[in-house]
Amino acid sequence: MLSNYIKFMKKIFLFVVSALFMVSCGEELEFNTPALQGDKDGALWRSDYYSAEINGSGQLIISGGRGSETVSLKTGAAVGTYILGEGSASEAVFTSIQDVIHSTNNEPDESVQVYPADGEIVITGYSDSGNKVSGTFWFNAFSASGLNKVNYSQGIFYEIPVSGGGGTTVVSCDDAVAAADAAKTTYDATPTNSTDYISVCNNYRVALQQRITSCGDDTNFIQDIIDGLNCDDVDEDGILNTDEDLDANGDFTNDDTDMDAIPNYLDNDDDGDSVPTSVEDLNADGDFTNDDTDIDTIPNYLDNDDDGDGFLTIDEDANGDGDPTNDDTDMDGIPDYLDM
Repeated sequence: MLSNYIKFMKKIFLFVVSALFMVSCGEELEFNTPALQGDKDGALWRSDYYSAEINGSGQLIISGGRGSETVSLKTGAAVGTYILGEGSASEAVFTSIQDVIHSTNNEPDESVQVYPADGEIVITGYSDSGNKVSGTFWFNAFSASGLNKVNYSQGIFYEIPVSGGGGTTVVSCDDAVAAADAAKTTYDATPTNSTDYISVCNNYRVALQQRITSCGDDTNFIQDIIDGLNCDDVDEDGILNTDEDLDANGDFTNDDTDMDAIPNYLDNDDDGDSVPTSVEDLNADGDFTNDDTDIDTIPNYLDNDDDGDGFLTIDEDANGDGDPTNDDTDMDGIPDYLDM
């Protein structure tokens, strides 16, 4: 349904843009595909040649020219709006017949304009194959001296072929939506105590981020889903960060069972008993909370006396090698720290 809606909106976009330029400056416009054009200082300017590429930094560069005049739009590759002007990583550049370069990164001379250069580039989407880009733009740019100005309004680039890549893969909106839906299906079917959960969760997060890149996220709906995902286990002890929020106050950074100044989510031995948390899931079911050797309602991974015999687990390291798990004084197959 979303895919059909996106395709419908693309058609509407093309219709609106065509109608806009049909009446622009009183000139009749035959809208071609691909196209890069706009009103330059109030007169229709249509490129004779055009290109788009993604450079090694992942920046999208859209270029077009009419004779020796050229326009270059440098911006991010993701769908979205990029503001031009002082301090912006994006830039619009116009080079005149006289080879004078005008840039939105240049400041105007006060005799020309008191307001700084400005503008915006809007990446509205990629083609179904992901190798053509469309969008709109407008800008006010100035020469290096600030004495010369050029204005572009009602700018449009449509279905410009994208080359290069620079390590960045362009994914169409339709493909990004399909991939995110597939990742969600796998994510929904994977329990949090599965050994695959973290990788599945992160794959879903990456797919959602790609959907934002390819389709945009004006309402932050997708970003809210990403922010709500529980994918991380920083200390790699088998317990997700958010599950280490023992006091359930919404902040897992202030839970420190063994009081060693290392929060549990960063501590690979939460109870400080010299037995790594990762090996305290005795029944290997992925759930650390149901392993309680001495049945004192404190799970082993949080219990510094796992067998409840009055001797701290850390002190049941008979051979002094720092590992209580390999000490079995009575040779009954049960390590001393678990043997009551």
